Amino acid sequence: MNYRPETVFRGTPPGGGAMLRERYFPERKVVLISFELEDESDYALEPVKLFSKYGVKMLSCIVQSHPDRGAIHASLFLDLTDSSIDKFDLLRELKSLRHVKNIELLDLPFTHGEARLVVFTLEEMHDLFKVLRELGGGGLAIMYHMGFRAGEAIAARLSGYFENGKKALEYLLLYYESLGHGRFKLKSYIDGVYCRIVVRELVECIDVNSDKPNSQIFRGMLAGFLSKLWGREVKVVEMKCIAKGDPCCEFEAKV
Repeated sequence: MNYRPETVFRGTPPGGGAMLRERYFPERKVVLISFELEDESDYALEPVKLFSKYGVKMLSCIVQSHPDRGAIHASLFLDLTDSSIDKFDLLRELKSLRHVKNIELLDLPFTHGEARLVVFTLEEMHDLFKVLRELGGGGLAIMYHMGFRAGEAIAARLSGYFENGKKALEYLLLYYESLGHGRFKLKSYIDGVYCRIVVRELVECIDVNSDKPNSQIFRGMLAGFLSKLWGREVKVVEMKCIAKGDPCCEFEAKV
């Protein structure tokens, strides 16, 4: 993997709140292991015991559970640098655990399907956004149209895979959530006419202070996606924004 976290430092920035800073060292032996586990109350105990036994450090763990699927999905970033087991033996031991249904190991560059993923920190993303915002209205228009073209392209790729527009939009929101862009919820949807989306921790608005709604890229992406999906011009307005003190960002889309 291109980015290998070793240590996470916690502190308090000016004004309060939590701050995370990560140091990355390419020489660390970091792997990503993805599980599908049976939905039982003690599903996490045996993997954790195994990591402790061999000195494997767990750097991050993301767990997802869906009531209608009867399974739990977990993605773990593990540091094997100082452990007494290699990745292949660890994989074999994990496969033998009673709750594990499926398991995959990844130590190659990040991808989503066939798409190569490139990782930026939140601070780096804000530095990029800041350059465009400083251009004034022209920079904001560039950000919006960047998002719009990306949304159109994604809608074109997804159009044949889902039975209706709502399913396609739900997939899009889940896709962006999996990439760390925020936490998305589709609050209302009328196919071809209207939808409302609530976003928490939207990447382009978090840690930003503004007297007006801040999102241009996601707003543009949503407008491009829905315009292509519905076959009609769609206008998207950011009704609430965390950058100006609201508890969440909220977007309303209308033809």
